Amino acid sequence: MELLFVYGTLLRGEEREGLVSQFEARAAITLGKLWRVPAGYPALQFSMEGKPIAGEVLTISGSPVLSVLDLYEGVGEGLYDRIRLPIQTDKGTEQAWAYVMSPVQLRRAGCIPLKVNDWRHYRRGR
Repeated sequence: MELLFVYGTLLRGEEREGLVSQFEARAAITLGKLWRVPAGYPALQFSMEGKPIAGEVLTISGSPVLSVLDLYEGVGEGLYDRIRLPIQTDKGTEQAWAYVMSPVQLRRAGCIPLKVNDWRHYRRGR
């Protein structure tokens, strides 16, 4: 089993939750900054000096699922990187995979910084 931190379209109630709805989800946070990709989905820039970013941690069934999600998230094309990062949950600090963008990837994709720390708040406010 693997842990995956999600913070955007894969969250419960968001447009792509069906891709991961079979997995258990718990509330979680990590540190960083949220950005909006011009195509309308979020990007996370992870930073230990960042603000708390709200999301969920999914308990997934391992490598085959991550391989499919890597394709969906454009890891092979350099859109996102999948990294392990620290998250906070009701169980304390845990390590989870997450799809993030580096400053170079954010610039290349034309991302816009968001003032919110929860993608769901951004989506509801539009």
